[in-house]
Amino acid sequence: MIRSTTMTLVLVALALAVGATACGGGSSSGETTEAATTSEGGAASASGTLDGEVGPGYTIEVSQNGEDAETVKAGTYTLKVEDKSDAHNFHLIGPGVDNTVTEVPFKGEKTVTVTLKKGTYTYQCDPHAARGMKGSFTVT
Repeated sequence: MIRSTTMTLVLVALALAVGATACGGGSSSGETTEAATTSEGGAASASGTLDGEVGPGYTIEVSQNGEDAETVKAGTYTLKVEDKSDAHNFHLIGPGVDNTVTEVPFKGEKTVTVTLKKGTYTYQCDPHAARGMKGSFTVT
């Protein structure tokens, strides 16, 4: 009787461990997939990282995966900005976004989360936008 009860407890514990592992793995990847594919209005979206850089000269850019960001999918992104000059700022403007990530005289790195919707976004250094320190990308 004791042997039978012990064996039953071992089998139940094993079944629970296997079930918990299967549920944990499925739940985690399910959440990642949902976050990466669902956005407002049911359209597909992306999540990821965008890299912004301003200075040290009169240059400003946004890149994704090491390439100039010209077209980006709608979604929520981590925007990492490296401001290499205390004479510049980094300002992102577009549908639903008006975010001055760095300000003069800040110099260093800042990270923000931005949700990008379909449309055109402009990034610029406000004090030097008239000198051409600006760029844009399209969100689809």
